[in-house]
Formats: sequence, structure tokens, C-alpha cells
Amino acid sequence: MEGLLYAFLFLFYYVSEMEMHETYIQISDFARELDAASTYELDLSDCYGCARCSSVCKVAAFAALDEPMTPRALLYRAVIGETKSIIESPFIWLCSGCARCEEACPQGVRISEVVRSLRRLALEMGRKNPNAARVNERICMHCGACVVVCPNKAISIVDGGPKGKVANVDPSECRGCGACSSVCPNNAIQQASLNYIEILNMFARKS
Repeated sequence: MEGLLYAFLFLFYYVSEMEMHETYIQISDFARELDAASTYELDLSDCYGCARCSSVCKVAAFAALDEPMTPRALLYRAVIGETKSIIESPFIWLCSGCARCEEACPQGVRISEVVRSLRRLALEMGRKNPNAARVNERICMHCGACVVVCPNKAISIVDGGPKGKVANVDPSECRGCGACSSVCPNNAIQQASLNYIEILNMFARKS
């Protein structure tokens, strides 16, 4: 009987070690992808799931997504390697980058930077930012007003366009706030095709 007990304990320990090893490999692979897309060192293992980030997230509270998503759920799925469900979620595009989640996190996890890295990976995989501003190069006078007011530093003046210089929007950084289009004297930069009714419906509470 004692021999069977030792055999059982050895088997349990062996399987547990194998599962931990497989999970570690999965976390490490995805962590490398996120680190490659980020300018910061990200350590998702610091998150222990307290959900303080989710309690202050405006998107988690108000966005009526077909598949609900919160910062905690996003981090968990990133850790276990469910990249497809994250990349395809509207959550990463609705995040405003306000960093309230980071301020609430007792572990100091850079959640906003994780979202930013996921946006970059999504773009590399062929996804599009549905909220990104668009520039009409034919009438852009490259005055730089949009660059000054952009809170996310998503706009820069680059070489190109019929006038030699043109405003360029980085879709991985643009949050669709509309500050740029509100100051453009030529209406050369406009928000995405989503209208206000669609946006309000997206953030309407589910009944």
C-alpha cells in the first residue's frame, strides 16, 4: 500500500511539473511577441487577478461588446496564449489609453502598454483600427495643428503627398478621440466611418 502511495505521489508530481513546463513555454513565447512590439519590458506574470483594473475600466463598464472583455480577462488570455480572441476583440481598439487600470494595479502591471502592443500585433496580422483618423493627402497643408493637439502622439508630418509633406496617422496609437479633426483648417483629417449613433450604441449598457 505504501509503495502505491509513493507511486501515486511521484506520478502526480511528474504530471504537475510537465503541465507547469508547458505553461511556462506558452507564456514565454507570447511574452516575447509582446516584448518585441513594446518599448517597455512587460511581465504579465506579475498579475495575480485581483481585478482592480477591471473595476475602473470605462470600456469594461460601458461597452456593450458581443463578447465581454475586461483588462483582467485580457491579461489572463494573454498569459495562456489565447491570442486570437484578444486580437479579434473590439476592446483593444476601444481602449482610450487613460491608464486608470495601471494606477489601480497594486503590482504595477503596464496594462495600457500591453493593449498598445496587442494593437501593433493586430495590425501586423492584417487587422485594421476601425477608429483611426484618416488623412486626405490632396488637401492636407501639413500645418501641424493635428500633431500639436493629439493626446496620444499618433500623428506626425512625413514626406509624401502631392504637396511634399503630409500628416500621417499611426493606427496603433490613434484612439479616435477627434481632437485632430476638430482643429484641421481644411478638414483634411477626419474620423473613421463610424458615426456617432454607432458609437453611442456600442457604449450603451445592455438591458
